[in-house]
Amino acid sequence: MTGRLVRLLANDEPASSSGTIIWNGLDDKGERVRIGMYIILFEALDNFGGTVSAMKDVAVVAAKL
Repeated sequence: MTGRLVRLLANDEPASSSGTIIWNGLDDKGERVRIGMYIILFEALDNFGGTVSAMKDVAVVAAKL
């Protein structure tokens, strides 16, 4: 809700033109995040640091009933 960074999944890592990044619901300290909605921000950069593609999506963290 406050817009704080919870986890940095990949940073300055070379990648191919397609691939997958999986978030396991843990924060940078290795602890489970709270139940709720999380905004995922994905930016792909070229070799010179310029943004080639950027997108936002939502992930929902839930628990079994």
